[in-house]
Amino acid sequence: MLARVLLLFSLAAAQESPVVSVVLKDGTTLVGRVAEEDATHLTVQTLEGLSVRVPRASIVSLREKAAARAGSFERPDPNYSRLMFAPTARPLRKGEGYFSDHYVLFPGVAYGVTDQLSLSGGVSVAPGIGLSEQIFYISPKLGFEVSQKLSLALGAAYAGQAEGGGAAVAFGLATFGQPQKSLTAGLGFAGHSDEEYDRRGDSIGRVWRWRDKPILMLAGSVQLSNSIALVSENWLLLGEKLSDQPFGLALRFFGERLSADVGVILVGAVIEEGFPVPWLSVSYHFGRAKDRASSGASQAPLPKFVQTKVRRPTLAP
Repeated sequence: MLARVLLLFSLAAAQESPVVSVVLKDGTTLVGRVAEEDATHLTVQTLEGLSVRVPRASIVSLREKAAARAGSFERPDPNYSRLMFAPTARPLRKGEGYFSDHYVLFPGVAYGVTDQLSLSGGVSVAPGIGLSEQIFYISPKLGFEVSQKLSLALGAAYAGQAEGGGAAVAFGLATFGQPQKSLTAGLGFAGHSDEEYDRRGDSIGRVWRWRDKPILMLAGSVQLSNSIALVSENWLLLGEKLSDQPFGLALRFFGERLSADVGVILVGAVIEEGFPVPWLSVSYHFGRAKDRASSGASQAPLPKFVQTKVRRPTLAP
């Protein structure tokens, strides 16, 4: 009887082995538990239930992840620097970035040039129109992590067409909280270029006209599980009617690098004519794979149990 009890405790201990983060040379990060190991390979049981056999030679680092605190998760949302469309104040780290695609027709890319400076841009691929008529945008952002719960950023964005005409905005952002639960507030000043004509109706060039009132943004995200988050992004164009203001809400489904946002954009004037505007966006994150403080990764070396082969005992009949 005692032997059976000891075996049960041993089995439970093996099944509840610590969660580890395994970073591979190709940038892949596996999060799960070490099920088996030998001199040349590790077998990792991921949080999704997959069993992955990994050659030791392909492992860059292997660290134990600290036990999840109440309200925290073992896998963070990789979109720490973006909301639905707008950025947060958190800077993209040097060498990290992502590809994004909104509505399938508007692909873009963002890249961390330094730990503070990032660049993003994209161009539409609408069928049936020429390249000069496609809409492109470019946006630099300079962000600073003041503390674990506060980031500040300044940036600008320009969107237009090759044949002329465009709009621009200069903005400031503040993000409060950690990536698993945060609030972002923004203030922007926007303008657009208009064709100017003389009294005879001849064009004399383009003139920039700026809004006399700023644009406010209030947004946030809450992680609900290891693969789902709720994201909201809302704009207030001061001086405009409330029925013309866009309010966005989306569910985000994410893995280690890939994510998809599915939601709606609520505009009162549009809803009066029918339904909310649907929102669809996907992103793929690339670059350096590294544990983030917000994910609860421990910097301690791998515990000794991983250095010996894990044996799962079987109960005698």
